[in-house]
Amino acid sequence: MIDLRPYLAGAGLALFGLAWVPLSGLLPRTAEPPQPAVLDAYYNLAAQQSITLRSLFTEVPPLDEAGMKERAAGHYEMVCADCHGSPLRPPQQFSRNLSPTPPLLVERMAQWHPPARIFATVKHGISRTAMPGWPTLLRDDEVWDMVAFLRTLPELDAHTYASMIRQDASGDCESCHGMDGQGGIPGTPRLDIQIPDYLAASLEAFRNGTRQSGTMMAAARQLSDDEITQLAHHYGRDVNERGTGTPAGAAEIVQRGIPQRDVPACASCHNNPDRPGYPKLDGQDPAYLFRQLKLFKEHRAERGGPNGHIMAEVVRFLEEDEMKALAQWYGR
Repeated sequence: MIDLRPYLAGAGLALFGLAWVPLSGLLPRTAEPPQPAVLDAYYNLAAQQSITLRSLFTEVPPLDEAGMKERAAGHYEMVCADCHGSPLRPPQQFSRNLSPTPPLLVERMAQWHPPARIFATVKHGISRTAMPGWPTLLRDDEVWDMVAFLRTLPELDAHTYASMIRQDASGDCESCHGMDGQGGIPGTPRLDIQIPDYLAASLEAFRNGTRQSGTMMAAARQLSDDEITQLAHHYGRDVNERGTGTPAGAAEIVQRGIPQRDVPACASCHNNPDRPGYPKLDGQDPAYLFRQLKLFKEHRAERGGPNGHIMAEVVRFLEEDEMKALAQWYGR
């Protein structure tokens, strides 16, 4: 019979050693001075290989659709530029004291490829650095917007970049949603057609994470209750506007739904004064509407929002061409 006691004793001593080393406090984990260059190289190689592995089977969508770069530019300026710099300004001083130092992306993006590796980095972040992952793992569409923007970053001069982030806007909201919430960038919603209560509920959902959007979650988490109320009343003016009303084939779904597939009429909830908790769709940006329908189709109730569970059931039986038709019907 084999005597297991030496093996058990060895295993116990090994576990004790593993526990003792970090508990002893002897391992240096201070930010200053920076860790040795050999450790920097070791962890950098590990990060690069990890990113490469996670990007191997990533399907890259078209990165030239209207509005992609512009939608991401405002988020980059608000969240990323302080550490990575921009065509308008260098990184903030605090970022230069981080270890490792965040790369200056205006220069580095020319060597950072292919798109799938950029996507994996932006979505998942890099451990042992100050680089976080995207605020939600459900919004690959937003991450691809950022990939499209980052790929063009080295080519942007200060004037073009300032135009993309609408530097002359009076605030962060206006830079994406246009003057007085009237929209402008394809794929971003108009705010002025909604009522204040709906906008307030949306901002609260973004702030507490029950509605998923990395861009809006980053913005809303900075807002107090009073600021949400003020913004909702500033932008929510309940402007009445009509959509295009084309293509005609969408009219049947809007007015009567598709009974044989358990799809209710859109008009039974939307643009219905008796149901103020639902967003108005007439006059909304069509690219934004189509994008949201696709998110409900893909993520169902996880997409979030006060009525997310209802829309998840509605959209599950719609075909993509029907969703496009509805977006065009309501869109201005």
